[in-house]
Amino acid sequence: MTAPESTEARTTTGDDRESFFDDVPWQQALVIGIGAFVVGFVLLSGLVVAEGVLDDSVTDETGEVDSQGDEPGLLTVLGWVYFGAHFVDLGVDTVFGSMSFDMFGALMEEAVIPEILWRLVPVVVLIGAGYLLAARVLPATASPEDGAKIGATVTVGYLLTVAIGTQVFEFTGDEGTSASVEFTEALLLAGLLYPILLGAFGGYLAVRRGATETNAGQFGPRA
Repeated sequence: MTAPESTEARTTTGDDRESFFDDVPWQQALVIGIGAFVVGFVLLSGLVVAEGVLDDSVTDETGEVDSQGDEPGLLTVLGWVYFGAHFVDLGVDTVFGSMSFDMFGALMEEAVIPEILWRLVPVVVLIGAGYLLAARVLPATASPEDGAKIGATVTVGYLLTVAIGTQVFEFTGDEGTSASVEFTEALLLAGLLYPILLGAFGGYLAVRRGATETNAGQFGPRA
């Protein structure tokens, strides 16, 4: 009798996992995750432009990024700054070798607004994304654990946008000089760690604060 009970328990656990992944609203998670990246990027870019902290001194500190007047475009630099808010460094390759550059830290030396407030932009946006997703799809009977699980799924959209961003926010100058965000750091920190933890926290808050109480919900355990 002991062996069959153990097998049944394992089967039930596997069914629960399958049920969860089958019921997750992946399309909404994808859209909200992508939206979170875009909103965060726009908000942080607004702060950068309002502060007026972008000048030649920032790119010059890379040593070789600025070459004979050839500079990265504004959109590219803003992308580097947004990744920097996730603690992702800039990788610079020159004929003399490669280096890692904390562009975000360089900008903060010129900023009036405290650094912590800049770094809170992606934090608040991702918590809000997890909260929004959970509030939209979870039923009133959902547990905080359900909220955390659903909130974390915004990672699918955020990770996709991060991966695209690493390829879009690149610069190639004269004599083989190039700069882009560190790919591995970007995926691990900005693409996975941030949205999983913060999205989960947002989803947890949505349930704890009763945001799903009047929601019929699209997600829930199968009967």
